[in-house]
Amino acid sequence: MFCPRCGTRVADDAASCSLCGNVFRPGEEGQGSGPGLRSVAPIVEPVTHAGFWRRFFGLAIDVIVTYFPIATVRVLLGLPASGSFDPLQPAAWWAALGEVGIDWLYAALLISSPWRATLGQAVMDLHVTDLNGDRISFVRASIRYVAQLLNLFTLGFGLLMQVFSPRRQALHDLVSGTVVVRSRHADRAVAAPVMRLVP
Repeated sequence: MFCPRCGTRVADDAASCSLCGNVFRPGEEGQGSGPGLRSVAPIVEPVTHAGFWRRFFGLAIDVIVTYFPIATVRVLLGLPASGSFDPLQPAAWWAALGEVGIDWLYAALLISSPWRATLGQAVMDLHVTDLNGDRISFVRASIRYVAQLLNLFTLGFGLLMQVFSPRRQALHDLVSGTVVVRSRHADRAVAAPVMRLVP
């Protein structure tokens, strides 16, 4: 069958379009593809993908939220609450390791939870799903976190990719197979198209 929105060919039992992200649900009957079969024509359930600025402000909130535990770790190690990295100080290496650990657990645990979002993303009405709109696992959320390093290696171009991507995916979203969507538009339960025998 073909997506009624963008025309991309998708499997008959697909829950969503692999290109534009539209979600299908049972609706009006249409002619099936095989003899004696009648398919339920998919009705598009619009999915609103997160824009650049909404994601940016969500990230800014997350930076503020994680600053306090990170600053606490730095102070406990005898360092200033904030400052540049000094490779000659052993405490700076431990602080950097603690910062990465806090950031990773904060992002991976919350995104893989039923919330599907960090606190900043939740405030901005966003959540992270896989390409079928399902909650991602802790492992995939961890891969997504590590893949954000690619944005540094590409001098930020990986983040700008979401402006041009059809599903507003940044480079780390493409690598991990995730999308960031507006939760108020994407949390309704929808069903995949089905086939049934015509008597």
